[in-house]
Amino acid sequence: MSDLEEAEIWYESATAVFGSARGREKYTVAVAQSIHALIKANDALTMKYLGKRSTSHEGASKLFGDLVKRRKIDPKFAGLRRLLTRAAAEKSDFDYKAVEVGKSTASSWLRDVEQFLKVVRSVLGR
Repeated sequence: MSDLEEAEIWYESATAVFGSARGREKYTVAVAQSIHALIKANDALTMKYLGKRSTSHEGASKLFGDLVKRRKIDPKFAGLRRLLTRAAAEKSDFDYKAVEVGKSTASSWLRDVEQFLKVVRSVLGR
């Protein structure tokens, strides 16, 4: 399975949980899964253009920055690095601390990650 395929499965899972009949906890889980999708999508880019993946969640944004600096991806996407930085900073809140989030926060994460996935597909020609 490719990194992009895995990212898409994480994202599909996040959207399924978000839309489920479960309680408010589903929003925290949806955010955590969307962050997994984001990091795997970034791995798809870095493996293709740098031949490596991040060894930490914090490293994902650095490698994305390297892609932009080396002109492996269009500089117009440079702002997406902020999403990776935010994801690394907040990931453990959702994965391990189970910080509760609401529907609007979860919805925002899903939109942002969906946009990132669209960029990754475009850059990879898929």
